[in-house]
Order: sequence, then structure tokens, then C-alpha cells
Amino acid sequence: MRLMRNLLTAGLVLAWSCAFAQLASVLERNGSVSWKFLGGQYEITGAVNLSGNVTPSDPLVFSFQDLNGDGVALDVRLDMTELFPGFGINYTIDLIGTVLSDSASEADILWRAADTPNQCVTVNVGFEVTAFITYLEGGLRGRITRIECQPDPFGVREGRVTLYLEPTGGDDSNYLLAQGYLLCQQDPQYFATARIFDMDWLAYGGGSAGGDVDSNGCVDDADLLSVLFNFGGGEGCADINGDGIVDDADLLTVLFNFGSGC
Repeated sequence: MRLMRNLLTAGLVLAWSCAFAQLASVLERNGSVSWKFLGGQYEITGAVNLSGNVTPSDPLVFSFQDLNGDGVALDVRLDMTELFPGFGINYTIDLIGTVLSDSASEADILWRAADTPNQCVTVNVGFEVTAFITYLEGGLRGRITRIECQPDPFGVREGRVTLYLEPTGGDDSNYLLAQGYLLCQQDPQYFATARIFDMDWLAYGGGSAGGDVDSNGCVDDADLLSVLFNFGGGEGCADINGDGIVDDADLLTVLFNFGSGC
């Protein structure tokens, strides 16, 4: 009993000492977020003038990569068809993540993309029309805060989530801009600019991926004790793989990753 008390005390001390890991690091370590576009508006000017509402999309999982080789794996390779299914833009673009601010309680990340597709695609703006896209630019900016460990509210990401992301920065940071020629006729009279703005979205991330039960960036004694003390139960982040029970699989995840990130 004395040994168990000593282990518990040591675990609580370690958890306290590591509990203030920066949130962007926790987000990166867990490798993905569940993301849902809740709606917005579009506007087309130039060769035609149109505007309307952009319908919400189904929840997506954004998997993080280091696409520009800067050593930070917060970039997202984004399928435009999945993001805005109503428009049917069959193109993939890379969103490069930049950490603007980071602390233990709040972080601010900007994802920005710019590309020159120079290809003819079919776009649905209430009716189908072909367009030769010459320039594509977009951005997402999210504020990250901690939430209680829970299953993914969108139900598309495995395991638990401990971080909540919401848009910040307004239309200057959350938008999509496309320029090109309607009917794929590269003539100035067919030039148009399309913009999606007033974007509303939410995302969830974090969790206990890799055995980091308390999402502090370090797989240590505190994570091991959390799994042991919750063994046989099914609540909280000790259920690392999210299968509804804290068992040998969760324990082995902590043991195989012990010391990672510390």
C-alpha cells in the first residue's frame, strides 16, 4: 500500500510538472483533427456577378504532415471536393500551418495556401460551368483551447479529443479566393474572381494518441498510472484507442511509447 501511495504521489508530481505543455505541440503530436464546415457565403464578380450561401459539408479528418519541410507537422493536404462538395472543385491544395502564438491555455494557428492550378475544371454555382483556374488562395485561422477529454463530437476521428478549435481572424484569415476564365476561354472578357467568405467551422483534436493520456506532450509515469488506475473502465483518455474499455492494448501503448516527448 505504501508503494502504491508513493507511485501515485510521484505520478501526480510528474503530471503537475508537465501539465502546461503548449497546445500547438499537443495538436501536432496527436496528428489530426476532426473538422466541419458549418456554412458561409460566396461571391463571383467579373464576367458574371453571382452570390449565395455555401452549404455545410460532412465532417472531415485533417491529417497533419510536414509538407514544406520546416520540421513542423501541422500542414494539411486538402481535397477541395470534400471541403466544398456543392461546388465540385476537383483540386487538391496544401494548407501550410504556422503557429502564431502558443501557450498552455491557448494557441493561435494560421493555415495558408496559394497555388496556380492553370487547369480547366467544372464548377457548380447553381449550374455547372467550366472554368480555367489560374490562381487559388485560401486560409484558415483557429484558436485552440483545452476541453474535457471526450469522444470526438463529430464521430469521425478515432480515440478521444482534448482540444477545441474555433475560427478567429475573420474574413482576412478564413476564406477561399479563386481567379480564372469562365468557359475555359482565356480572354479578358471571361475573367472572373470567386470568393468564399463568412466561413464558420469547428474542429477537435488532441487526445491520448501514442500513450500521452494527459495530453501534456510527454509519455511518462503519470500516463502509466492513469491507465493502471482506470484499468477495466471505459471513461476518459485512459481509453487510448477509444474502444470503450481500458485494457492491455492501452497499457501496451503507454509502455511502448514510454519516454516519448519527455
